[in-house]
This record gives sequence, structure tokens and C-alpha cells, in this order.
Amino acid sequence: MSDSALASVVVPSLRAARSARERLARAGFARNSIDIERHDDAFEVSISTKKENLDRAQNILLGNPVVDDLRDAGSRALGAFHDNRPLALGLAALAGFAIFHFSKKR
Repeated sequence: MSDSALASVVVPSLRAARSARERLARAGFARNSIDIERHDDAFEVSISTKKENLDRAQNILLGNPVVDDLRDAGSRALGAFHDNRPLALGLAALAGFAIFHFSKKR
């Protein structure tokens, strides 16, 4: 690629490097463009991408993996909630009943 750029980050463990690779892959980057290299006790995750995607790749690499994982889990839960309408209606009815019951006691 003539207009390619390299985004990279150094992480302390192989597990963190694999997590960064998974975040990039979930964001739509090609797995074959993501490299993990060992440097002493640390690991470098790098990706060769187009210049217009460089900022997005760098944000994913430098982002907090816990926040990203929570965001992904929330979107999966919301997707499951939307896919199962009877369960959603049942939970909404149960929540309404609980609110009514607790407000009536006061």
C-alpha cells in the first residue's frame, strides 16, 4: 500500500496483546494486517492501515480494554433484548409491577 500508515502500541503481556488484536478485528480491521511481536518482556501490537483509518486504529489500540469490553457486552445484551420481544415485555411488566408494589407501600 502506498498510502499506508502504521499504528502500534506496546503492552506488558501476551494476553493484553491478544485483547488488542481482538478489539481491532471486531472493529473491522483485517486480522492478517495485525502483527504481534515480542520485545523482551513486552509485546508490540502493530497494524498497517490506510491513512484515513490511522486515528481510529490508534484510538482502539490506546483505548481502555475494560471499557471497550463493557461496551461490547452492553451492545450484545441490548441486541439479545431486542431479539426476544416477549422476554422484554415480560421484564418490563415485572419492573412495572415492582415499582407499583413499592410505591403503594409508602
